[in-house]
Amino acid sequence: MSSTGPIPRLFGPYVLTRHLGADPLGGVYRAGTASGPHLAPLLLIRVFEGAGVDEAALVPAMEDASEYLEVVRGPAVAKGAVLGIVEDVPFAGIEYVPGRTLDRLFSGEGQGSIPLPVEHALLIAEKLLVALEAGKPFEKKMGAPHGFLTPGFVSISNDGDVRVYGAGLGAGLLPSLKKPAVLAAFGPYIAPEVLASGKPSGAGDIYSAATILLQALTGKVPSPGAGTDALSGAVLAVDGSPMPEDLGKLLARGLAKDPGQRETDVVAYRKTLGKLLYGGPYAPSTFNLAFFMHQRFEKAIEKERKELAQEETIDPKPLAAAEERKDKEARDRVRAARAAAAVVPPSFGAGTSPGTTTMGGTPVPKKSGLGGIPVPVVAGGAVVILGVAGWLLFGRGEAKPAAPPPTVAVAVATPTPLPAPTPMMVGKDDPAFQAALQEKLQEEMKKVEAQIGKEQATAARKRTEEQARLEEAARKTREAEEAVRLASDRADKEEAERLAKEASEARAREEAARKAAEAAVPKAKTGDLVEIGQVTRQPQATKIVKPEATSLARSRKVSGTVLVRVLVDENGRAAQTEIYRDTTPKAGLGEASASALKQWEWTPATKDGVKVKTWIIVPIPFVIR
Repeated sequence: MSSTGPIPRLFGPYVLTRHLGADPLGGVYRAGTASGPHLAPLLLIRVFEGAGVDEAALVPAMEDASEYLEVVRGPAVAKGAVLGIVEDVPFAGIEYVPGRTLDRLFSGEGQGSIPLPVEHALLIAEKLLVALEAGKPFEKKMGAPHGFLTPGFVSISNDGDVRVYGAGLGAGLLPSLKKPAVLAAFGPYIAPEVLASGKPSGAGDIYSAATILLQALTGKVPSPGAGTDALSGAVLAVDGSPMPEDLGKLLARGLAKDPGQRETDVVAYRKTLGKLLYGGPYAPSTFNLAFFMHQRFEKAIEKERKELAQEETIDPKPLAAAEERKDKEARDRVRAARAAAAVVPPSFGAGTSPGTTTMGGTPVPKKSGLGGIPVPVVAGGAVVILGVAGWLLFGRGEAKPAAPPPTVAVAVATPTPLPAPTPMMVGKDDPAFQAALQEKLQEEMKKVEAQIGKEQATAARKRTEEQARLEEAARKTREAEEAVRLASDRADKEEAERLAKEASEARAREEAARKAAEAAVPKAKTGDLVEIGQVTRQPQATKIVKPEATSLARSRKVSGTVLVRVLVDENGRAAQTEIYRDTTPKAGLGEASASALKQWEWTPATKDGVKVKTWIIVPIPFVIR
């Protein structure tokens, strides 16, 4: 069956429940498994039904890629990957997580383009590079960790997780770039040498990741093969300022047209980006990205939640019955045509449908003109293939009188159900969201504190040096005691007594040094001011007051993350607040944040079992539409 038609409808072992988008390669759908009474768990399925798809290249690539789906795992790799063919239509699927693909995020889903803050763009790019690291097994056989890294193969969840899928399909999708429509849509993300050769490479994947980062920062898609030329006059979409020099250098390393001058080590490139991301003037975190997603797509998220609740309860049995009736009517037409033509059908192997080849004992549909290439469909270690006998029987819906095969039953291999995704509550007023807010806030404070923790690092280094001196004294003590033992064995009483005395003195010095070190660290008293790196338990927010954006910020549409230093006293109150970093340009958001934080409450920090004061850094993100 073709994947075009009304929604919901059967698609092999799945039910397509909602059409999410389309591009020259085909359509993207939300789908459920048709093997149970309801459709959960749901999947995101990309159906390669576009006119530009070169199936003769894609099918073998899918067959090769399926061997690695169980091997490649990682925090930025999509879960539940599945590849296969349903009635001549190739598809790729993953576990569905509420959110949207990166191309939909870039387009704004009808709300206009979305300028991403720099920290969000860098965080997304870092996750792409993490996924490429995990995809190294694909490079040995497929030529690249991914091969066709474009925004449509990147999923951004509503809670800020970034996942990549489609790895290993580059060799099968690159030939499609010969079609003008496909080249216009995906050519900008493909390295110049890959466009010329049609062969995926690791350096080409780095070019793709850098191009996606450039689009996230500037809001513009470069022309195919533009490389570093696209950096000329580039400005940040979020505020219209020129591209910062450090970002420009990072992009230039990934966008060099000559692969010999381009960064080819994905690990090294990720580390360089990480230094800029976590050591620069940015406040990246999954929490901040989730906050941005909820602010920008609040209505869409609520709508999606209602849709999912409806789709998960769809009963697939009526759809299967309707499909079975259609198949029966088609078979009846074929029988009538056979009777009229009085043709003796050829004999096929017992239990195997014509138009179907087998691999590992499972029927696999076969595409005319592909030389009978089988395609395994791998999902969680199980092969999922719908063998359809009607391809030769019906000619996709029309009977052919020449050499018709015998009537056979449709064989459906039931897939191993994927684990159901954990339901996620959304909405800024949801208790779960508030709990996540507190948890992520603590993570954010730790990251910011790492940037300003030079004094804590110095103190830790001094303690380490002191410990090393104590260990050296202990070593000398042990050496002296060993010398005493040897001297005693030689019956050298005088020497043994001298060495024993030295050992005793060494132990006394060691004990004195230890006591001095302990005395140098005074016990904390209630209300003492203690550095955040030295407290036993850090402050935990118990009351959060959201700051309101100023009218000036709204009129100028100023977005960014304000960092406020807060002195949390022994009673869990904000004794003092200081604006550590304001937005650019300033629009009163720093003052609004500081004012709101004065109303927050915390469980106070503790040290040596008493409540103490300490300074912390609190990030307050603003996204003004």
